[in-house]
Amino acid sequence: MSAKTRSRSSKAIVAVVSALLILSPLAMARAAPSGDAPRFAVVIGISEYQGRTVSTPGSAGDAAIVREALLRGGWADENIRMLVNEAATADAIRDALRWLVDNSSDTSFSVFAYSGHVKQMTGDRDGDGEGNDEYLWPHDNSFIADGELAQSLRALRGDAWINISGCEAAGFDDGVASPRRLFTAASQEVEKGYERGDWAQSVFNGLMVDQGMLKAHADADGSGTVSIQEAFDHAARIAPEMTAGQRFGPQHPYIAGGDGTEWFLQPPAPAAPAQGPGGLGVLDNLLGGLTGDGDGGPTDDITGLTGILD
Repeated sequence: MSAKTRSRSSKAIVAVVSALLILSPLAMARAAPSGDAPRFAVVIGISEYQGRTVSTPGSAGDAAIVREALLRGGWADENIRMLVNEAATADAIRDALRWLVDNSSDTSFSVFAYSGHVKQMTGDRDGDGEGNDEYLWPHDNSFIADGELAQSLRALRGDAWINISGCEAAGFDDGVASPRRLFTAASQEVEKGYERGDWAQSVFNGLMVDQGMLKAHADADGSGTVSIQEAFDHAARIAPEMTAGQRFGPQHPYIAGGDGTEWFLQPPAPAAPAQGPGGLGVLDNLLGGLTGDGDGGPTDDITGLTGILD
């Protein structure tokens, strides 16, 4: 079995274990996260990059809707650290991760959300034992390896929701998902993630956060409050069909971790009518930067898409 196959298999096992937790009576003993937990978030959206790196028109929009979902959930604005476009350098992202870890506690609820380019490279370049390595792509083009990111995220205490929107996004779940860390991603480790130019959002976050949470299309049980899992299910159901005609194949969102209970950004509210689904436009862009040497040269053979990250 190749290192790449082992890596993909291990992530599949994590997802299966996560599903089994839902069936465990022990998992139901504690509802997570608590509605009165101290809450801190780092939200990153990078649409514009230094140099020749191709822009991702939906990533800054993703950051905006995640922030809005947190504010509506009662999160204090001063506890949400926003890194958008030029603010999202590698040093700034590392500093924000340290801030998030330092503010976490056994009773806290943390959120780390990233939307932007992802660089995937073959070979175990960061020494984490994987055949493929994924990298966050900061504004200044100074990559942050999946192993480094995972080390920071595993240091979070309390409950945490990690949400990655980009190509090969599930590859960042390097032992991150756990009963107290819920991990959601736009695509499997071998897939691309797409954007909607007409939404100025990624397909994944547009479906999960904007439509699913903010517009309550994902309120499957009619409770008036949408859980993270309900919103994810809404995106996971629609995204593969929406992206099925793309040259690089459809995206299938990924989820792992959690304790088997429904997680909310805010405590459940009394039932309220859910809104109906809205109209859907045309796919415009592919989240995943550039071919070859990573200098930002766009491909020109894909109608309506900006580029691909190999």
